[in-house]
Amino acid sequence: MSTVIVGLFDGVETAARAGRALKGLSLPAGSVTTLSAVPLPDGAVVTDPTPIRFPRIVIAGWFVGAAAGLGLTLATYMLYPLVTGGKTIVSVPPTLIITYEVAMLGALLGTLFGSGREMGLLRFPPKVIHDPRIHDGKIALCARVEGDEQARRTIEAMREAGGTEVRAEEGEL
Repeated sequence: MSTVIVGLFDGVETAARAGRALKGLSLPAGSVTTLSAVPLPDGAVVTDPTPIRFPRIVIAGWFVGAAAGLGLTLATYMLYPLVTGGKTIVSVPPTLIITYEVAMLGALLGTLFGSGREMGLLRFPPKVIHDPRIHDGKIALCARVEGDEQARRTIEAMREAGGTEVRAEEGEL
């Protein structure tokens, strides 16, 4: 686990001031994030450079489902051949329907997995930074740091910007 510096702020202005101060410390991209009970405009405090992979996961689930549906119907035709006029036939409309239905099931499972992943519900180890005062209107600014010197400078920058409580914790963002 890494060390995370957590600072609680009363308003968006003080949290944004602390975010600019942390930007001046040249922390790695993606190591600073905010936690808030209300949605903040993008870039109000910090910008999140991590790409959203949700649509790719859903599309991949759809293609895996389509391949599984096609494989299911073809395996069924091979195991239980439909003999008509002395020849086995493969009926296309039922094959398309089953392929489509299993593809939708794959997209649904991809949606569930992707949303859980994007929201951080599938993290291991499960120690995630949280403070119950966030629900009371506070804004938490969290920064992942490496080393004692970087942690000390981060704590000082957050306190100077107006952080009501700044502390170091072990955990993940």
